[in-house]
Parts: sequence; structure tokens; C-alpha cells
Amino acid sequence: MEKSFVMIKPGFLEFEPQIVERLSKIGKITKRQKMKLNNEILAAHYHEHIGKPFYEGLCKYMKSGEVVGFQVEGEDGLVEKIREAVGSTKNPEKGTIRHDFGIGEITRNVIHASDSPKSGQEECNRMFEQINQFGIEIL
Repeated sequence: MEKSFVMIKPGFLEFEPQIVERLSKIGKITKRQKMKLNNEILAAHYHEHIGKPFYEGLCKYMKSGEVVGFQVEGEDGLVEKIREAVGSTKNPEKGTIRHDFGIGEITRNVIHASDSPKSGQEECNRMFEQINQFGIEIL
């Protein structure tokens, strides 16, 4: 069994029904949470990007509105299947979530999805089990 954390980013919540429909064909959505992110959780979530030129802008964008996070569970290979459905960050293919609902900006793409089973487990734990320690506004 694998877990993936998927998050619809600010400005794209109107596409939640269509995204949920696509995700549900891949795995089972076992948790859903609408929230407002803060600097502390963003530093934990995007730790590998701290210090990169785009990090501050990414954090500013991610704090600009509400997000919806999902825990999706399924058989081995789930994370890879979700990543395929989401599409690449830079040049998403037609038919992927990032292509069909996105606006083409790398730092403002419509969705986040875990990039490995390990990060899926860590991100789900952080966003659903440990979230209170980060002082997140749950909506």
C-alpha cells in the first residue's frame, strides 16, 4: 500500500470536483482538508527548495489563499500513477491535471503531488497527523 499527498494550490479550488474525479480513478481518497498555510509548514514542506531563487515567491504564492490537501491511498505504484495524471511541472502534456487546469507558470501550477512513496508518507503525516504543531489554520 502506498500513500500520496496531493494539494490543490491557491486560486484553483474551483477545479476540486474534476481533480477529485481523476484522483478517485487512481486510488482512494482517505483524507481531505482545506487549510491556509504559513511559513513554518511551507519551510517543512519545501525544505529542499530553501535558498533557491524561486523559494520566496513560491511561499508568498502558497500563502495567498486556501489550499485543499488530500491523502490518497492505493496499491504499489500509486505515487507514480498520480504523478503521471498530474503531469510535469515545466511542460505538462495535454490531458494531465497541470495542462488542463493550470496557467502555465511553474511556481503557480495547479497542484502538488508527492514525488516518491517515502515523501508521500512523510507529507501525509506532516499535513494530517502533525499539522497542529505548525499552527495551520484549518478551514
